[in-house]
Amino acid sequence: MFAIERMRVIKNYIKAKKKASVNELSQMLNVSEVTIRKDLEKLEDEGFLIRTHGGAVLNKQDSSSNPNNSYDNIISLNSQYDILYTEIADIAIHIIENGDIIMLTNGMINYHIAKKLNKKQNITVLTNDLLISLEAASSNSNKVVLLGGDVDFDSKATYGALTALNIQKFFVNKLFIEVDGIDVETGISVSNMDKANLINSILPNSREKIVLCLGSNFNKTAFYNISNLDIADKIVTNPNIDNFYKKFLFDNGIQLYTSITAVEGGSAE
Repeated sequence: MFAIERMRVIKNYIKAKKKASVNELSQMLNVSEVTIRKDLEKLEDEGFLIRTHGGAVLNKQDSSSNPNNSYDNIISLNSQYDILYTEIADIAIHIIENGDIIMLTNGMINYHIAKKLNKKQNITVLTNDLLISLEAASSNSNKVVLLGGDVDFDSKATYGALTALNIQKFFVNKLFIEVDGIDVETGISVSNMDKANLINSILPNSREKIVLCLGSNFNKTAFYNISNLDIADKIVTNPNIDNFYKKFLFDNGIQLYTSITAVEGGSAE
């Protein structure tokens, strides 16, 4: 991606979310944090944003954005990422069977999965994401349960003590965990502490754990660790991950699904 296009994506992203961390922008755009800091410095010189420790916030004097942004607004800013999210969702939807009880944690990949649930029948969906709940509820044959709690404006999701208490009352046979980093040594991680706590709360109450992750986020570690890789029964990602990870997952009995092939742990494809 050229610098001018990268700057456009950063500006639109910060317009939508009002703030961003260097880490999340680096992961989203697949460039170094040094590059992101230089981009933020230029945008601050333009008066678009104000740099903070570890990131930046939108300069309110320059703000003309709509506060009611949804994932569609954010995704549409960069069709490249829209394709990648959809690519993973197209595979993940085939893992869901009619009659399943599932949980979709908040995130753009799970949002795309929710948009495809009209292809399924009698699905019960548990989620803490307001936008996912609305998409999943568009099918009359499916049931949606939205976890209560404090609503986080940026992520459009519920978190907190009430959410953690509510989640203990449910059991799901398939848990779809959207994560920000997968690394052999540090395991599975996300960039949000509340999201990490939520995922850890539902792990004991789920039969099958399906991890969703962009291919560009392999061999990366986000700020909050969830667990080692061995908690995953399946991992769904883009096909461009390193062969090292394909072999590692195969050797450890973790099923890997991509848009090109599915490799079952313990048997050659």
